[in-house]
Amino acid sequence: MKPEEAKKLARKAMLMGIGLGVVTKQKAESIAKELLAKGEASEPEVRRFAGEIAAQAQKKQKEVQAFVEKQAKDARAKAMALVKKAEKEYAARLKTVQSKVKFKAKPKAKKKRKR
Repeated sequence: MKPEEAKKLARKAMLMGIGLGVVTKQKAESIAKELLAKGEASEPEVRRFAGEIAAQAQKKQKEVQAFVEKQAKDARAKAMALVKKAEKEYAARLKTVQSKVKFKAKPKAKKKRKR
C-alpha cells in the first residue's frame, strides 16, 4: 500500500468513526425523547441512558482511532522498509556499473590569455 493510500484510508476511517459517534448520539437522543414522551422512562433515567450511549460511542470512537493510527503506522513502516531496500539495491547496481565503466576525465582546456 502506498503512503498516500494509507493516509486516505486512515482519514476515511477516522471520519467514519466520528460519523458513527454522531449518529449514535442522535439515535440515543431520539430514543430517549420517545421513551420520555411515552412515559416509559423518567427524565433521570433518560439522561442516564443517553449518557451511557454517548460514553459507549466515545469509547468506540477512540478504539477506531487507535486502530486507524496503528494501521497507518504499520503501513508507513512497511513503505519505509521498501524504500530502504530499493535504496540498497540501487546503490549496489550503481557500484556494479561504476566498476565496469571507467571514466576518464578530459583535461581542461587552458584559457587563452588576452594580451
